[in-house]
Amino acid sequence: MIVNKTFFYWIYVIPRNWKFPIAYKGELLSPEEYKKHWGKWVLLDKRETLDLLAKQLDPYVEDRSIQGIKYSRSPEEIFGINESVMCVFCDDREREDVWEILKQAGVKIKAWVYDREVFDMWSPGGALIEKWLKAHNITGKEADEIMEKTKQNFEKWLLNIGKKGQNPWSFEMM
Repeated sequence: MIVNKTFFYWIYVIPRNWKFPIAYKGELLSPEEYKKHWGKWVLLDKRETLDLLAKQLDPYVEDRSIQGIKYSRSPEEIFGINESVMCVFCDDREREDVWEILKQAGVKIKAWVYDREVFDMWSPGGALIEKWLKAHNITGKEADEIMEKTKQNFEKWLLNIGKKGQNPWSFEMM
């Protein structure tokens, strides 16, 4: 199911049942396993191209061959990227299977990143949070508060991973 609500930063492709455990072969991952294995294929392209790709990949999300997808509405210019970004989530032990699906859908360029690396880039002193703060001209106490809040959000996220009945994913944290 494609969720395209203008009040969300991202457009999402999620399963209709939205019970979205962070799992490998149906087994919930612990926070340690999540940090070790969870990541995403990162694709860059025009928004229109990613819209078409999302429609192609939606059935794979429904049958859980792909865990979930998000992509940006517009180019990520504050990060020096003039294209939209799509993230195709999976466990690294399934990433080659997911790559085969992407390749069959016409994707030619692949880049893999672990969520632990993304957390580092968005943590205090990380490259992405520093670029984001600079682009929004945020400094001093306000910048420190934002970095601390981001760190707390990641910690909260990790606390919910692996708990039966808990859904660590939220539209803000995806």
